[in-house]
Amino acid sequence: MSQIVKKHSPWLLGVILISYFVVGFPDGAFTVSWLGISEDISGMTTAHTGFILIAYSVTYTIAGIILSHLVRFMKLQVVYFWGLVIMAIGFISLALSPNFILVMTAIAIYGFGTGLMASSMNSYMAQHFNASQNNWMHCFWGAGAAFSPIIMGQLMAILTWRAGYFVITGILMIIAVILLISMSRKIWINDDAESIVLATEKTVIKRRYLTKKWHQVLEILTFFFLGGTDYTLVFFTGAALVARGHETTESVAIFSAIYYIAMTVGRMFFGWAAKWLKEHSIIRIGIVISILGIAILYFTSHVIGMALTGFGLGPLLPTLVSDTSNRFRPGLISKIVGYELAAFGAGIAALFFMTSQILHFISYEALFPLGLAFILLVFVCNEILERAVKNNPEK
Repeated sequence: MSQIVKKHSPWLLGVILISYFVVGFPDGAFTVSWLGISEDISGMTTAHTGFILIAYSVTYTIAGIILSHLVRFMKLQVVYFWGLVIMAIGFISLALSPNFILVMTAIAIYGFGTGLMASSMNSYMAQHFNASQNNWMHCFWGAGAAFSPIIMGQLMAILTWRAGYFVITGILMIIAVILLISMSRKIWINDDAESIVLATEKTVIKRRYLTKKWHQVLEILTFFFLGGTDYTLVFFTGAALVARGHETTESVAIFSAIYYIAMTVGRMFFGWAAKWLKEHSIIRIGIVISILGIAILYFTSHVIGMALTGFGLGPLLPTLVSDTSNRFRPGLISKIVGYELAAFGAGIAALFFMTSQILHFISYEALFPLGLAFILLVFVCNEILERAVKNNPEK
């Protein structure tokens, strides 16, 4: 399991969990606000969502790529804070946007902010916390993704989607104040990479760190395929079931809700189970459960398949991030985790687009074999790296 190299304050974990709650806001809020945006802004159609997703994914990916450069000048928690500020700027810009170009620009801005927050805090967690705590952090992302549509829906019913984004920005500013107070109280662990290496070498067993370039490439590819698996399944499953005639457009909404609920439950469960299970065991179990879920969806169209898929995929992202500290030396963690989150965003955009084209020109039935292929690629990449760790001589 990941090693915690320095005792942390329980207040620090609390600040991280509460602040990561808002990282789920962009995904959740947009699913509801889009209904108002498309009605309010002339010329906006469903076809524009593809461009919006690409704009968001590109800036999210860029944020992950540049993380290793930013940490040369500022600490990870400072990057995290500025990511929150940029996200807030994006929300305000979106609330004030009068046309499609500015809407897409605003979403690109908050995509960059979200990417900075996700990559910096996942990097921080990989260095200072374990798989259990990382899974709990991602539970709070799920709670934010579930809570933000409720805020947006209520504000749209009373006022407009623009008011919804102003209220959400207000919540972000409260979190920003909490972060500033936490940094002024010096509860954050500020060890640099070299001191972590020295402390770890003195207090824990020698680690078998991977050093070859292809190890890093394969690690990053794992996240690329995981990003594609997650978003393509949750987005297209409803359409595939409607095409089969098993469900109506209205009734398949429950499938998306069940997916995110099951994903959050999966992260809670495996966050608890991480006390006894190592990272690679959690990853294997999660992949097996998700494969079973996809198979049930393919053969029966039953909602239990969606629940199992979400439950199995849920712990994969936080656990894979946590396992990074077991595979690579501490000095590389910020760089690699940044690229991992960038690859996750790139996988969402690239594999989502590829899947959409295949489903359009071939059949919606291709969704489930594609989902199985993506998750099997995650499994293969991870198993190759796990074997490389075991075969690597101790350093």
